[in-house]
Amino acid sequence: MKKIIIIATIAVFAFLGVIVSANSTDSNIAVKTQIDNGEYSKKNYPIKVHHGKLRFECADCHGDGAKESYTELTTKDCLECHKDYKTLAERTEYLGYDDNIHASPHYPKMDCNLCHSSHKESQNYCVMCHSQDSMKKLLVP
Repeated sequence: MKKIIIIATIAVFAFLGVIVSANSTDSNIAVKTQIDNGEYSKKNYPIKVHHGKLRFECADCHGDGAKESYTELTTKDCLECHKDYKTLAERTEYLGYDDNIHASPHYPKMDCNLCHSSHKESQNYCVMCHSQDSMKKLLVP
């Protein structure tokens, strides 16, 4: 029983850590460092492979403003190209209902930034609670 309580406590703290980090300003710290260095380049802010194949440039997502004014994109920004949650769920329906992260029964309109990051490694948010192998193998671009 004591083991179960300890595991449950660790899981809760891990879950809360994801929420805090998703809402924290850590990404803003990285942006500030780059602003201080003045190095806005694809080396410092690599573009994900799938966006690179489409020949995206910074302005395609962040707009034509000064690079110093760029901010982290919101779900609304992402959905300008990726349409809506229903379309995303249809595009990933091959995963099956249980594993289709865009058809989540828990969070039907989750913030894209909880899993996806354009300039750093993305996270598989589902494995915070789910342990089945199919969930663990999900690739998050």
